[in-house]
Amino acid sequence: MDTLIHGGTVVTEDVVATLDIGISGGRIARLSAPGSGAPADRVIDATGLLIVAGAVDAHVHFTGSNPFPEQELFDGTCAAAMGGVTTIVEMPHSNPPATTLAAFEAKKAMAARQCVVDFGLWGGLDGRNLNELPRMRDAGALAFKGFLCSSERDRKASDPSGLPALNDAELVEAMRVVGQFDGLIGLHAENHDLLIEAQARLKAAGRHDVRAHAESGPEIAEIEAVARIITLARETGTRCHIVHLSSGKAAALIAAAKGTAPISVETCSHYLLLDEDDLIRIGPWARCGPPLRRRETIDLLWKHVLDGTIDSLASDHCPYLPEAKAIGHESVWKAGMGLTGVQTTVPLLFSEGVLKRGLSLQEFARMTAAGPARLFGLYPRKGTIATGSDADLVFYKTDEDWTITGQDFPGPAKWSAFEGTPCTGRVVRTMVRGVEVFADGKIKTEAGFGTFQRGVEAS
Repeated sequence: MDTLIHGGTVVTEDVVATLDIGISGGRIARLSAPGSGAPADRVIDATGLLIVAGAVDAHVHFTGSNPFPEQELFDGTCAAAMGGVTTIVEMPHSNPPATTLAAFEAKKAMAARQCVVDFGLWGGLDGRNLNELPRMRDAGALAFKGFLCSSERDRKASDPSGLPALNDAELVEAMRVVGQFDGLIGLHAENHDLLIEAQARLKAAGRHDVRAHAESGPEIAEIEAVARIITLARETGTRCHIVHLSSGKAAALIAAAKGTAPISVETCSHYLLLDEDDLIRIGPWARCGPPLRRRETIDLLWKHVLDGTIDSLASDHCPYLPEAKAIGHESVWKAGMGLTGVQTTVPLLFSEGVLKRGLSLQEFARMTAAGPARLFGLYPRKGTIATGSDADLVFYKTDEDWTITGQDFPGPAKWSAFEGTPCTGRVVRTMVRGVEVFADGKIKTEAGFGTFQRGVEAS
């Protein structure tokens, strides 16, 4: 056996127990009672630490937020390892976006050169690339991303790395094609017309303040779009995943639809911790889409986290350069739309959800690891601590207090909407396939260590 980890409290979606973990060839070879493990070349004493399966962050934008995507794939996956994320699934946004097999393969090669943790890729839906979808699936695409809205009235992409908004006919056709191979479609769910009219009205009134951003994305736009997706998923039978849900009322619709429609949902730590008043306090650094909601909306969203409706946690990490956010002080409409988060999302859920709100450790493991791994076809290779699974392990010192500081982030995106937020529970070691990627406060591996992950059924 290569490595024996002893003394730690092991957490899966089903079990919390003190176990020894034996690792061989990058996979978990044995789980046993403390002290009963076989001899190993290396022994790690994890006494007093919590050991959780590495998180799967299925919503990151490393290649669409700044002009140097290769550097950001390295910097961003270093940040992922520091935050307990061992597998990322990169969104299709890039220049050009991954809407063709050629663009998908180019992106795969770029990520393989730079990623420090394991990675998968989304393909993109643009309403015209139906023939490309099976080809990208065969090449390893884990899911396909589409938008129901755009910042442009004509529904075009707002920049060369983005995707246009799908109309309903285009969405149903994509569902038909993806459903043929039981693929997954992820959707940004906001009603295009409602957003366009709200923003036009605010701009016509000369509004450039931060609260105007909140008013430009009314919750009803998200509620309506989620209801529409539920209906289409139910009628087509195609699996649909709602990305970055911010609406508690929309979460209630999803809770009611589960069992009758193939629907799943993720949310983000910023929608669980920050509200509209925080948006005003933080300013353009907190501009994201959908916008931060009122506190009562957040409370309802937490209800559906705690009752198990929310399938997974994601960061929606957008590492804009600081100047791309600071320009929002002139006009909020100029600020980049998105937040940093891959390094802080999972620890924030532990601190706020587990320690303060009573989220169980098993549910923490489900939302961060097992849930997304199942959705994206990576389970049980990823997302769990079980014999035969990859030894993707994250060690937490659960009583360590620390404060979020953007200056601690790798790369140039050294800012956070959570700047100064206190947390309890720090990641002290991250292993990917049995190899230490982060420990002793440092990244331990080189660019290119991460490997491309296909869905289990496509392997």
